[in-house]
Amino acid sequence: AAAAACAAAAAAGAAPSGLTNAVGPAPSVAATIAAVAGSVSPSAALSKEEIANLASLRSVADALFSGIEARLRAASQKEKDAEAACEAVRLQQAAMEQKHREAESALEAERAALQAQRREFEEERERMQSPSCRRSDVLSLNIGGERVVQRRRSTLCALPDSFLAARFSGRWEQEVDRDEEGRYFINYSPELFLPLLDFLGARETEDPARDIALPVGPDNQRPQFQAMLRHLGILPAVSFLDCVATPYSDLVNCDYGLAFELTPKGNALNLLAVEASAGCSVTAPVTAKIYICQGTLMRRLRQRDEWQVAAIGNLRPGIATRIELLEPIRLQANTQHCLYIATNNCCGIAFGGNSRGGEVSGQSEDLAIYSARSAGSALHFSGFEGFLYWHHFNGRLEYTLADGM
Repeated sequence: AAAAACAAAAAAGAAPSGLTNAVGPAPSVAATIAAVAGSVSPSAALSKEEIANLASLRSVADALFSGIEARLRAASQKEKDAEAACEAVRLQQAAMEQKHREAESALEAERAALQAQRREFEEERERMQSPSCRRSDVLSLNIGGERVVQRRRSTLCALPDSFLAARFSGRWEQEVDRDEEGRYFINYSPELFLPLLDFLGARETEDPARDIALPVGPDNQRPQFQAMLRHLGILPAVSFLDCVATPYSDLVNCDYGLAFELTPKGNALNLLAVEASAGCSVTAPVTAKIYICQGTLMRRLRQRDEWQVAAIGNLRPGIATRIELLEPIRLQANTQHCLYIATNNCCGIAFGGNSRGGEVSGQSEDLAIYSARSAGSALHFSGFEGFLYWHHFNGRLEYTLADGM
């Protein structure tokens, strides 16, 4: 009878959909089907009321299965979310394991480096304790392949904090260069190295309280001599006072010359070089002389004979140009000194903006530079009288602490 009712409902266009499901219809739907089936005669035509009941049944069944499908989709999504969470946990665990392996590798490398350093330390200690090297040893030195001289080890170690002293202390005996006859090889010419040997001999034998000046080296090789002293650790590390407030290519003020005052603070200094530039309007490098004297600027500008030439070089337009002094100039601590850069061009030296007399243009822990006056004339030391404007020096000074010498 139920089948006949469903067939009749289908013929009327109201057949229920999706009644068959793996989970089966709900009891309320089954009861409804039974009730409708019991009220329909097998051979009778469906009335409007019966057709309405079947349509209602179809709506109830559709709603039921829609809910089931929604719950199934939600369950499927939860399962996917759970799988994604598991995958994220797995990836995080793998990343942690990778970091752990990397940390172990880094720790192992650090442990190996420490062991290597310890072995080197032990080897160096053994070398230091070795009785084979004594300060009284007489060493044969092959200087540049041109001269062979003998000096005590103690003479070469007269400046204990230098690289030269460390090299001949005996700790690096196996690493010092030697010639074919086993003599220590010095890779400098006799003209450069012999003045240093004489200085070290005097330093060893004289009273330690006596201040012995370093030699300046041959007249035609002073820069090379200074470079050798720095390489051997006899000249201390170079320091800089940077007063470049404006890029050299942007400077607009320029003149024939510029003079300024500088004062070392707590220590005496050795001035090594000056960096500056010519004005950008100049088309070729400009010849420049650097003069230095001791005293205040306002007084020394009128005393031409008090100035000494410290360097001669060329200043390039709009580009940083380093001019090394002919020899280091010692600047006494807490004492005023003056520096004058003189050129042969009205735009030969570029400088910064306006300043006030006595104003600090730049300073470091060791040195202070004060405001500068421009020359105003190609006749150097004669154009300052009526010129009242002050400016900032725009450049750098290179120096070392004199106590290290």
